[in-house]
Amino acid sequence: MRKPPVKQAAFSLVELLVVITVIGILIAVAAPRFTNEDTIEARALASQIIGELRFAQQLAMNNTEKLASVTINSNQLSVAQDGSALNNYPKSLGNAVTVSDIALTYNSLGSTTAGQIDFSPNPGFAVCVESTGYARLC
Repeated sequence: MRKPPVKQAAFSLVELLVVITVIGILIAVAAPRFTNEDTIEARALASQIIGELRFAQQLAMNNTEKLASVTINSNQLSVAQDGSALNNYPKSLGNAVTVSDIALTYNSLGSTTAGQIDFSPNPGFAVCVESTGYARLC
């Protein structure tokens, strides 16, 4: 006498996709919680500094008779045009992250000397400024 076929239990494709989707959402929500707080603050500060550098570059390019300069000294950022500080400057960069001092001057073409702004206590985290004036996270 033949035995009836045994039905094997398994998950359907839809069930597997739902579980994978839920796990993906949980990872996307939980992963940022495991990053270092100093790294988050350094990244935010880097974005602010890059924005100020681009502002100074645009300022110099829009007014071709005047140079624009950016100075970072003791966690104070200052933007000046022909040596005169603009309103709302200097700006404090806070105390959570320390940045290296630098002075950059943009000409009417938006060019400057190349430089690098280092962050501590985040070694390896920096803002690079190319001689073309382009500022980026490096």
